[in-house]
Amino acid sequence: MSTAEPLISGAAAQHVGNAMAAEAESRFSSSLEGIKKFRQEKLSNLRPLGDFFDKNRFSFTTSFAEISKRWNYNLQYFGANYLLIVLGLAIYAVITNWMLLFTIAFIFGGFYVISRLNGPLTLGGTSISPSSLYAGYAGASLILLLFSGATGAVFWIIGAAAIVVLGHAALLEPGLDNEFGADAQV
Repeated sequence: MSTAEPLISGAAAQHVGNAMAAEAESRFSSSLEGIKKFRQEKLSNLRPLGDFFDKNRFSFTTSFAEISKRWNYNLQYFGANYLLIVLGLAIYAVITNWMLLFTIAFIFGGFYVISRLNGPLTLGGTSISPSSLYAGYAGASLILLLFSGATGAVFWIIGAAAIVVLGHAALLEPGLDNEFGADAQV
């Protein structure tokens, strides 16, 4: 009876663990910087809620030309607010689908582990290159995403965002600054 060799030695496991901890710490700090940059660039254009939900500016119209004018103005003016709505819908869609949430975590974790390898992986005497690992893992990830309902979530996000964003943009009349801006260009 032969004894099975471990896939990875104790020293190598310790080295991989230390490298993963150091990388996680550096990525966490860089992701915090990315969040700060996103907040400064994109969210600096957030409009106040009083302006976004101004009940005096909500009105119905049947003219497609008027709706188009409102869309043009509101999609530019409230772009950051609409981006937050879409991000909120995406987070809601992922959190309410536990299988999709697990799949996304599994995919990011797997690609992270593959990216930390320092050369080919040897399993049972067979050497597998990182590019082959990436290709195989990407194929398996696509299958997992299909079974976890990712396509349904994507189409739900698109549909819900279109209804909420385009509906709001069509119902809210452009502000007075739009009228003054048009006069100033003449």
